[in-house]
Amino acid sequence: MNNNLENQNTFEDQRNVNAEVIGELRKDKIGKPILVIEIAVLFAIVLVALPIVNRMMNDENSTLYKLINGKPSNIISPTPNPSANSEFADASKPQPLSMSTKMKTENIIMQNFTTTGSVIKCQMYSYNGVINLDEKEYYLEVYSSSNQLLAAVKLTGSLDIDVKDVELTSSKLSFNSEYTYTAKIVHMKEADYPAVTISSDESGLGSLTCTLKNSTIEYVFKNNYLIRINDTTNYNVGDYTSQEYLNFKRQYDAKAQALGTIASVVETENGFVFKANINLEDPAFKMPNTVTDYNYYAMDTEAKVVSYSQIGKGYDCK
Repeated sequence: MNNNLENQNTFEDQRNVNAEVIGELRKDKIGKPILVIEIAVLFAIVLVALPIVNRMMNDENSTLYKLINGKPSNIISPTPNPSANSEFADASKPQPLSMSTKMKTENIIMQNFTTTGSVIKCQMYSYNGVINLDEKEYYLEVYSSSNQLLAAVKLTGSLDIDVKDVELTSSKLSFNSEYTYTAKIVHMKEADYPAVTISSDESGLGSLTCTLKNSTIEYVFKNNYLIRINDTTNYNVGDYTSQEYLNFKRQYDAKAQALGTIASVVETENGFVFKANINLEDPAFKMPNTVTDYNYYAMDTEAKVVSYSQIGKGYDCK
């Protein structure tokens, strides 16, 4: 009994117990990942910064270059190279009507101008592709030496990349060799046309008659909007070669046939007369696809557009 109590009261001094080593914590295993990350970040910084430093070292105006090499002396500014389009003057601004002028706006190029009487002779071509100017509203505005607008000449015909000799005329032009003239190309929008008032009766009906050479066209308006076109064209055989006259005759015969009962070709002692009376208000009327006449405007075209365009083509309109 006493022995058991003694055994129970006996304890072991833990200070005299040898500690058992379970494992070992190595410091180098913790430090290596951080070192790898630091090296990667430093490499990325060098990779990004090196090209920037190189550029600054080669740039005489940079702070780094000046810091290392000092301020450069005797610097000569480079002469700017003209752009590819510098061979063309800006045709949207007035340019001299002279042989040395070569001007461009959008795809239209005009060059080598000469002026005589009421005629402008020049060359035209397209910068890129084909342009049908009859379907567009481009005008050559001609200005006096005092910058006064003399006339707006309608640009017509088809252009491609081949140079084409053209003549432009207007009854409002009368060139004097002692003065200088300028011109620019304008692309007209409907809002740009100057207002025109057509004399009309109490019902609002009025007309504008435009004549040029052998052509007379009457445009009838109601409250300044187009409703009818009366076209009369005379061709005298003596004014043309036999082949030219026959070509015109065939052209107008085909046109009259396409328009039907509203048109006719009547032969006369001197040639023939073509007539067409087109009522645009007639719901049964539709312009045939085979008839292309850029002097024929759509119903409800404003009088200001018809007048400006026809005068621009050289017609005298009253």
